[in-house]
Amino acid sequence: MSTVQPESKRSANSAALKKRRARLLRDRKDRPSQSHWAAEQQATETGVNRELRMRLLQQHGNFTLAYSAAVQPLLQHHGDQHGFIAHRRRWGITCALGDAVCENSYRSTITREFVNKHQRPMFCQVSRSTAEILAELGYYINPMGIDTTLNLSDYTFGGKKKEWLRYAGNWIDRRGYEIREATYADITAASVEQISEAWRETRTVKQKEVRFLNRPIVLEDEPDVRKFFLIDPDGQPLAFVFLDPLYRDGNTVGYATAFKRRHPDAPQYAEQAIMKYVIEQLQCEAVGQLKLGLSPLASLESSTGFAASSTTDWLFRHTFDSRIINRRFYHLKGHADYKRRFHGSEEPCYLAMPTRFSPRRLAALLALCGIA
Repeated sequence: MSTVQPESKRSANSAALKKRRARLLRDRKDRPSQSHWAAEQQATETGVNRELRMRLLQQHGNFTLAYSAAVQPLLQHHGDQHGFIAHRRRWGITCALGDAVCENSYRSTITREFVNKHQRPMFCQVSRSTAEILAELGYYINPMGIDTTLNLSDYTFGGKKKEWLRYAGNWIDRRGYEIREATYADITAASVEQISEAWRETRTVKQKEVRFLNRPIVLEDEPDVRKFFLIDPDGQPLAFVFLDPLYRDGNTVGYATAFKRRHPDAPQYAEQAIMKYVIEQLQCEAVGQLKLGLSPLASLESSTGFAASSTTDWLFRHTFDSRIINRRFYHLKGHADYKRRFHGSEEPCYLAMPTRFSPRRLAALLALCGIA
């Protein structure tokens, strides 16, 4: 049975942790912080200004990418007072991000207008309803992964399959750690940046913040974004999970995990324990759902009912199964396995392209994400 470490040993570990943090900061002092990337960009105001986007978001932003589509730097926005589609261009190719933020009845209209205005745009991480609209316009539709949702009204931690979450929560509690919701008035942006930068040093893609499909971290409080931290026995934050709000008809109806990062010296159960705490807190508030976000290229449907590119499908499946990709570039399988262990409901997401197969469009998407 594990016990709390003696005070002398804990103090020694704390001193070692502080030395390691100082060393990491010295090693990075000549490099720009990628965690400041979002703050250094100027948001575009093309088509739909921010004030209108936020109003539309609060009415119709009930899908995982909605908040990102409204606030992520460098995006452009096609639309009007009824809705908008977020997008960016790379190498002359327009890439739309997610579904249109609008009433469901208006989605077909604004999607068709967008396709007519832009020259053969592609659409990334769209729902089946948007994919059906694009299929009618002659687009090729390929699955690009799954989005996992936890329905909190009946979610429980009982049973063998959820034992790992219970164990993580108990392990953290027994060792004097605290999980706390806070703002930047409570946990400084500098502390969050330090955790973020140290975490990025452990990633394969570390020169840039991944963007577009993931919005870059913002080092200031944002409307309705919630932040949960793991605090060590000495009062220092070591890990965090930030949540983006989901809206419907002006009300917050759920959240989507936006950022999950931990310092290399944080306990291995940090993220799991925070997630358990988050789920329990949202359940106490009668929040309906928590979305875990995209598992790229995972659980690809064998038959979608759409015209699809067999070459794109083969490429996606080969990439997901590739040992080289998973070991040296991005652990796609590990990412998917982690989310699958929550045993939520899974919804396919789609990539829609106007041509059967386009390496240039796929490369443009990777470049927009900052990984090519």
